[in-house]
Amino acid sequence: MPSRSRHLGADPVLLAESVAELVRIPSVNTLQAGPRAHEHGPIGEGALARWLAARTRECGSDTVVLDEVRPGRPNVYARFPGRTDRLVVVDVHTDTVTVEHMTDPPFDGRVADGRVWGRGALDSKATLGVLLALLDGWRRDGLRPEPTLLLAGTVSEEVGGLLGATRFREWVRENDIRIDQLLVAEPTEFRPIHGLKGLVLLEVTARGVAAHSSRPDLGVNAIEAMAPVIAACVAENARLQGLAAATEVGTGTVSVTRISGGEGTNVIPDRCAIAVGRRIVPGEEPGEVVAQLSALIRAACPIPCEITSLLPQTPDGQPGTPAFYQRPDSELVRFLAETCGTTPAVAPFGTNALRYAGLARELVVFGPGSIELAHQATEYVEIADLARLATVLSAWLDPA
Repeated sequence: MPSRSRHLGADPVLLAESVAELVRIPSVNTLQAGPRAHEHGPIGEGALARWLAARTRECGSDTVVLDEVRPGRPNVYARFPGRTDRLVVVDVHTDTVTVEHMTDPPFDGRVADGRVWGRGALDSKATLGVLLALLDGWRRDGLRPEPTLLLAGTVSEEVGGLLGATRFREWVRENDIRIDQLLVAEPTEFRPIHGLKGLVLLEVTARGVAAHSSRPDLGVNAIEAMAPVIAACVAENARLQGLAAATEVGTGTVSVTRISGGEGTNVIPDRCAIAVGRRIVPGEEPGEVVAQLSALIRAACPIPCEITSLLPQTPDGQPGTPAFYQRPDSELVRFLAETCGTTPAVAPFGTNALRYAGLARELVVFGPGSIELAHQATEYVEIADLARLATVLSAWLDPA
């Protein structure tokens, strides 16, 4: 049998081609469809999910489940038996963001200049491609990882309310599965991320009375009525910034991110709507945050207003996403940081980890590349980072 040291990494050429093969299968989220995406075949995660189901069987999976989350958009769960029953999970979202603004061919998956190029190469098909290449090599060499591995390819992470992660959590609970460690694949520059802010997202609609703009006294201007609401949100954000942070995740924030209203330049507007986002920190409950923020908005608005949540309820009925946090000295966080020579960190962006709090003994967000390079007009991952990731995953999964 080959010595274990051979399997602490893999051939960079094979790793690059494994990632490139995934990039060439378009999987643009259906909520970000456009003519350019449609040119390359059906949008959505369906084609990639079917390919992944077949590929994981080739790589040695003994159980593959296609779990329909939305029509034509299934999650994929593939189990790889280990030398022990200890279960670890790698979660990789299978959707990508839009390609309409890309200046590169979005799905050519070319390998050039030490990089793999194309939509999803960084976010987050890099981890999926590297893991598949490793599993295939271990199968051919008669090796198995120390823990049993469950690979979860989940839909709708980029937009749509983390539907795939929500369903995966339900599936784990339905099947009474006990997870020891769960790694959520995202670009983190090899820093193990152990904390994320949650989110409440509200739409506020003020209802006024239309009138001719020459007689504003006959109407009730909904746009003007929204001005003190926006000012109250700005003041609330300033108040939150003045609080002492309980964890490294920091303090909550409030942002007004969208506004609409008015029908014409000569009509007093009878409607104005804004979207208000509230980032949640550890220790805050979405329901309580919604109630507090709604009370603040109603007190500031001088006319009747409606407030609705723009996020789907969590499985336990919360009107938003709680924060995720665990201590930076937990076992998996320390292992990844020491193996990579990086420092544990928290992050401002959202991931599937926001649906997985309490689902595993340990939870971490981790992967190659920088989130700042994701969603751009070009997308790539460094082949050197793929080789580094292969070494880290091999050390974690310990094939023999």
